[in-house]
Amino acid sequence: MKKYISFFLIALSFSLNTNANNLTISTPIYNDGNKTVTFNVSWDNSWKLSSGPSNWDGVWVFIKRQACSNTNIWATALVSTTSGDHTTSVASGTNLLSVDAVSDGMGVFLRRTFSGMGNIATHTITLKLNGSMTTSPSITPSSADNFRIFGMEMVYVPQGQFYLGDGRQSNSYNFSNGNNAGTPLLITAAIQAAGLGAATNYTSNPMYGCPNYLPASYPTGFNGFWCMKYEATSVSYVDFLNTLTYDQQAVRLSKWGTRYPNSVNTYFGNGGQKGSIYTSVAGTFNTIPATFTYNTSYMNYTPVIYLSWTDLTAYLDWAGLRPMNDFEFEKACRGPLNPIPNEYPWGNTLITQATGTGSNNGTFQERVGQSGEGLCFYSWNDQNWAPYRSGFAATAITTRSQAGATYYGIMEMGGNVSEQVVGGGSGYDYSNFTTANGDGALGADGNANTDGWPRGIGANQGNYCKGGDFNGYGGHPTIIQVSDRQFYGGNTYNNGQSNGTGGRGVRSFQ
Repeated sequence: MKKYISFFLIALSFSLNTNANNLTISTPIYNDGNKTVTFNVSWDNSWKLSSGPSNWDGVWVFIKRQACSNTNIWATALVSTTSGDHTTSVASGTNLLSVDAVSDGMGVFLRRTFSGMGNIATHTITLKLNGSMTTSPSITPSSADNFRIFGMEMVYVPQGQFYLGDGRQSNSYNFSNGNNAGTPLLITAAIQAAGLGAATNYTSNPMYGCPNYLPASYPTGFNGFWCMKYEATSVSYVDFLNTLTYDQQAVRLSKWGTRYPNSVNTYFGNGGQKGSIYTSVAGTFNTIPATFTYNTSYMNYTPVIYLSWTDLTAYLDWAGLRPMNDFEFEKACRGPLNPIPNEYPWGNTLITQATGTGSNNGTFQERVGQSGEGLCFYSWNDQNWAPYRSGFAATAITTRSQAGATYYGIMEMGGNVSEQVVGGGSGYDYSNFTTANGDGALGADGNANTDGWPRGIGANQGNYCKGGDFNGYGGHPTIIQVSDRQFYGGNTYNNGQSNGTGGRGVRSFQ
C-alpha cells in the first residue's frame, strides 16, 4: 500500500465580537522512532479572558490512523494522557499555546496559555502517541501507516451556576422551579452533587420531563465543558464519511431507503440542492468505501444539513465528543446572567431576519444584506434554501447581539440549522445519560454505541430540536428562544430528511 500523509483544512469559526476565523492544520509528519505526529496549526481571532465570561476558545485535535494491512480501516490513534509529553513551538515570536491532554487519550486541546485576544500565528505541535500504540477500534500498526489530523474549534463553558428557564409563564415550553409558574431554577453545585431528582423539581408537570429521577451523574450544566463553536460543517462531515467502511457509509444513507454508496452521485441529503453531499467515486458493494464530496462552490463554510439524531451521534462518537442536553444548551447560551423572558441566545428579545441569497456565496466573505440586533436566518420562505456560512452575522465591529453570539462566544445557537439535544418528555427515560464522551469507534450497526446516549430518533426517544433553522420549522421564531421546549414530546423532525437539521457536540472532562 502506498504511504501517504493527508491534511485537514477546517472551515472557520468565531470569537467574541469579531470576525469568523480561518483554522488550518498542515500535513502531518509521523516519526516512527519517537512515536510522534507533528503538524502546524494557526487560527484567527482567538481569546482568553480573565473577566466577563472568563473563558477561552481552543481547538480539539484528534488523529486517525489507517493500517496498510487487514481491513485498512481508519481508527483513532490514542495519544499520551500526560500534557508534558506534547509540545508546541513557534519559529519566531512568542509561543502562545498550551497543549492539554485528556484522560482517555482521544486527543488534545490547544488553547492560549495567558489572557489575550488576537490571531494565533503558525505554531508547530508535536503529539506523543499512546505508549502501547493503542487505537480505537484496534488495528495492527506499522511504520507505513497513513495518518490524518482532524480539528474542531471549541469554546470553553466554565463551571458555575446558572438559571434554567427564562421566567415566562410556566408550561411545556419552558423549565420552571417545580410547580412555581414562571420561576427559573438556579442550578448550583449542590444540585449537581445531589442530582435534580423528580421532574417536578424542574418542570411544572412531570409529563414534561424525564419519568425517572435525574441522578448526580446526569450533567445539569453546572460543571465546565467544551462546546463546538459552530455546528458541524459540511467539510468535516465529508471527512467523517470518508473514514468509514462501506457498510458504515451505507448506514448513513439508509434513512433514504434505497441509497447505497456503490454508485456515483448518491446523495447524503436530498440531491440537487445547494447543501447536498454526494459520492464522487463509487464504492464496491460491501467491500471498498465510496469517496464523498460536496459542492465546493457553496459549501466550504456552511454547516452540514440533513442530519438525523443517529447521524449526529455517530459523528460525535467518531470525534471523541458527545451530544449536549437541553440544560447545557441553556447554560451555553445564557451563562450566569439573570434570565429574560423569551430571550434569544444573544441575550435579549430583539431579532432581525436574514433573508435573500446574500453576496459572495460560497466564500469566506459571504454576507447578507441585512444588519441589526439578533441577525438570524430563520425564514422558511427564502430563495437561498440552504444555510449561510457559519459566522455570517459577525464583523470586526459587531456586538454580541448583532453577531448572534451566546454569552460565551458560541455562534448560531439560534437559526441557520437546528440544534439536537438530549431531553424531552413523552415518557422516555434518559436518566442514564452521563458525561461519557465518544471513543472514536462506532458500533457493529454503524451507529454510536456510547452507553447512555439515546439510540432512537425523536423527542419520544430522548432527543429533540432546539434553536430553530433556516427552514423555519416550529412557528418561527419562537423556537429560537433559549428556553423554548415546544418539541419536548413526540416530534421526529430530526429524522434526517429535513434540510434544516444539523447539530454540534460538547466534550466533558474525563
